[in-house]
Amino acid sequence: MDLPPLSHQALFAAVRSADAAAVRALLADAEASGTSLAALAAAQTDAGETALYVAAEAGSEEVVRLLLPIYDLEDASVRSRLDLDAFHVAAKQGHTGVVKEFLGRWPELCSVCDSSNTSPLYSAAVKDHLDVVNAILDTDDSCIRIVRKNGKTSLHTAARIGYHRIVKALIERDPGIVPIKDRKGQTALHMAVKGKNTDVVEELLMADVSILNVRDKKGNTALHIATRKWRPLMVQLLLSYETLEVNAINGQNETAMDLADKVPYGESKMEIIEWLTEAGAKNARNVGKVDEASELRRTVSDIKHNVQAQLNENAKTNKRVTGIRKELQKLHREAIQNTINSVTMVATLIASIAFVAIFNLPGQYFQDVKDGGDIDHLGRLGNWCPEASYQDCK
Repeated sequence: MDLPPLSHQALFAAVRSADAAAVRALLADAEASGTSLAALAAAQTDAGETALYVAAEAGSEEVVRLLLPIYDLEDASVRSRLDLDAFHVAAKQGHTGVVKEFLGRWPELCSVCDSSNTSPLYSAAVKDHLDVVNAILDTDDSCIRIVRKNGKTSLHTAARIGYHRIVKALIERDPGIVPIKDRKGQTALHMAVKGKNTDVVEELLMADVSILNVRDKKGNTALHIATRKWRPLMVQLLLSYETLEVNAINGQNETAMDLADKVPYGESKMEIIEWLTEAGAKNARNVGKVDEASELRRTVSDIKHNVQAQLNENAKTNKRVTGIRKELQKLHREAIQNTINSVTMVATLIASIAFVAIFNLPGQYFQDVKDGGDIDHLGRLGNWCPEASYQDCK
């Protein structure tokens, strides 16, 4: 039955005005006059919107309640030109009361998606509508696993935007969504470190720390992403986890340090490089190689420890410092035999000069017990290297 234009226009006008009394009167008149309520329900504007859609989008809860009885699921699921049905647009706009009215009649609407496979839950989550999210999950929590055509869940995008309370609510309902990857191979953690809310990152890692070193399809970990996006606080937070792979190499043969070198100069770059360096980060070309600076520090530290031990022993037993000389001679021989290890050579030279300065005082001698009591002045240390050419030492 064709719908009289006057009834059509009057109904839409009343709905847009959120005039519940007028809507009630129009529906009663239509029914009394034999006008098809089904035809009235199916009527659409030029934008493809039904009266129910208009009321749902506006959040007119009372009007929605009046209109729902004249709709069946098929008419209620009609999409506008924006590719949304009435329930979906209500969820997107955050109209909790309207959402509950729909769910009370058709709970299956929770899993009805648009052409990009975007669910009403997703649309509510990415708008930070927590009450709507909870209402949908209370009705059907399985829709939390719905992924869009790009592979992203509602958790992915909520984490990227930084909606901590949404992320927390989703994880509490189903922790199993945390490691889900999108079509790029990225988890919600990859998305979260692109943003600025560190609470979201902590929430994700508290739920499943195994995602810390997960790589996307390009081999990037969350640390790679955070560095590339110039997120110093994210980098610092990730580095606080002991299980983080600081020197993970991606598909482009880059570590986080390589990416940090590409960051435009500024405060963020300096902070990121400083924290990466403190954590032992390296460029990809140096991964697996000995860090000469660190090796030098360790060698000098070992020498200092050994010398202190000899001095302590000397103070207790009144022995001369023969042990120190032998230790230095041993280090010197090792350095000469291994000319490639320049670190040990440098450390030995430093130690030699330092010990000569400390012990080469008038009246200080070495007691060489092994040679039967011969007395050698400490100046014999000079025979190790200082009197030789640098090329001989090297």
